[in-house]
Amino acid sequence: MSDRRIKPDRQARNELSSSMASVFVLLILLYSPFALAEEYRIGQCLYGCPEGASRENHLLLRPIYALSYNSSNKAADWAAYRVTAGSIGIASSLSRQPVLDNFVEDTLQPVDFAGSEELGLVRSHLVPLVDFAGTPYWNDVNFLSNAVARSRSLSQGAWYGLEWSIRNFVNRGNEVFIITGPIYKELQTVPQLQTETQHRVPDAFFKIVMTDNGRGSAFVFDQSTPVHVHHCDLQTTVEEIEALTDLNIFPENPRLNLDSLGESLGCR
Repeated sequence: MSDRRIKPDRQARNELSSSMASVFVLLILLYSPFALAEEYRIGQCLYGCPEGASRENHLLLRPIYALSYNSSNKAADWAAYRVTAGSIGIASSLSRQPVLDNFVEDTLQPVDFAGSEELGLVRSHLVPLVDFAGTPYWNDVNFLSNAVARSRSLSQGAWYGLEWSIRNFVNRGNEVFIITGPIYKELQTVPQLQTETQHRVPDAFFKIVMTDNGRGSAFVFDQSTPVHVHHCDLQTTVEEIEALTDLNIFPENPRLNLDSLGESLGCR
């Protein structure tokens, strides 16, 4: 008799509907006449999705986020998503188990993260689970294409602080568009995972938080950031992020000058 565990019906339905929705989105882009003219619009990208990533990347479009996956580094070069009061939910009872990506096979596997905690690294998400726990697509966050190795001190410190501040702002009746991704320095500054699988652990991360009325703030988080550092001390500019990543963050509005959102995110 098989000893395979049967998933609860609700989780199974969520995973099925999530996969079907992803397939539906991709089919629209592949076979729509708009795709041929490259005139389609990705809703998670407020001013167009970032340009400048490798042509070998995989563009993954899912109901709750879009990302450009780099198979060489084994991490997305960027991820874009929109957070609303309705998308945020309670994630304490939701699974964090990694899910094999149904469109990209060449990702890190759970075994590749073995021993990462000894290095001060934890398997984390670029797109956070809590921000979409109120949607039926929350399990899309667990796809391994959304996974990244992040330092424990950063995950528990400034990164967590900014995510909490974003949800606090959104729950006051706002919505935000977010672009986030890794930063790689010329010389590696972070231990690599204990695996023979080709990969590159990011040296830092960026996150840009925007509203649709032209307000926004940008942050850069070094992996070595101590846990006590406040996210407001890590503010930067979009131009600096573009210089660090070689990305054109807002291709539809390259001269965009954002009014600061810092005060709404707990910064003075």
